[in-house]
Amino acid sequence: MRIFTFMRPLYNEKNGLFRNFMTYSREWTEEVGSEDAHGRAIWCLGKAVAFLDDPGHLAMSATLFKKALRAVENFHSPRTTAFCLLGLHAYLYKFSGDSDVRRIRGVLADRLFNQFKNNGTDDWPWLENSLNYANGKLPQALLLSGRRMQRNDMIDMGLKSLKWLLATQTEDNHFVPIGSNGWYEKGGPRARFDQQPVEANAMVEACVEAFNVTRDKLWFDNAVMCFNWFLGHNDLNMPLYDPKTGGCRDGLMADGINQNQGAESSLAWLLSLMTLQKLYADEILNQPSSQKTDY
Repeated sequence: MRIFTFMRPLYNEKNGLFRNFMTYSREWTEEVGSEDAHGRAIWCLGKAVAFLDDPGHLAMSATLFKKALRAVENFHSPRTTAFCLLGLHAYLYKFSGDSDVRRIRGVLADRLFNQFKNNGTDDWPWLENSLNYANGKLPQALLLSGRRMQRNDMIDMGLKSLKWLLATQTEDNHFVPIGSNGWYEKGGPRARFDQQPVEANAMVEACVEAFNVTRDKLWFDNAVMCFNWFLGHNDLNMPLYDPKTGGCRDGLMADGINQNQGAESSLAWLLSLMTLQKLYADEILNQPSSQKTDY
């Protein structure tokens, strides 16, 4: 199983954390990776548990997931919390009766909700004083938690923040991700470029989750608008998706497109495509997709 072959060496048994960077000579540059790296690993392993049917592969993924889960209550990054929640919900799709995982999910979901509640204002309904990368993952995780935990307060907060985030990143009927060259600090100027695929993907999945919760077709349309950013409905009218390779270019710059096609960008495109394919099959064709992504 390729995912386990890749993930297992990243995990440091000594400290219970995932490493992040390795040199070309296959030497680790660190013993402790970032919180984000650990959160994304939890997300990945949770999804693997939800998808896998082979008993051996499932057992290996679930074991590593549970080991890595021991550290997450000590993390502080809101994005890490969101990434972990996505993985926790996926794991519980397969093992809904795991009381320890359910407890941790509750702790993290409450933490994310309270960060929104305590830091957001009417004109800036956000849990931080800046918008930067993968912003859509935060309301997505809150909405998913509200739906799966039957918490209407989380759903209301998630919808409020997502509506604002979408309005902030929409102009002339197309999606305009927050630029990475300065981001967007509260009260300051907003960076227009470089626009990154990871944000488009985060917003596609967040809008689809909002649709799952509300059944409001507007969220369906918003998901399609964000997806179309990949196809050229963007500031430069240039597609980032490359039909020759099946990959995605790394970003939209003020003077053109970054021609590199990195793993994160291509995964952002593919995840967005899979999400929209399932939505289209389920809602338009009335032919429920076999993709297990409703968690």
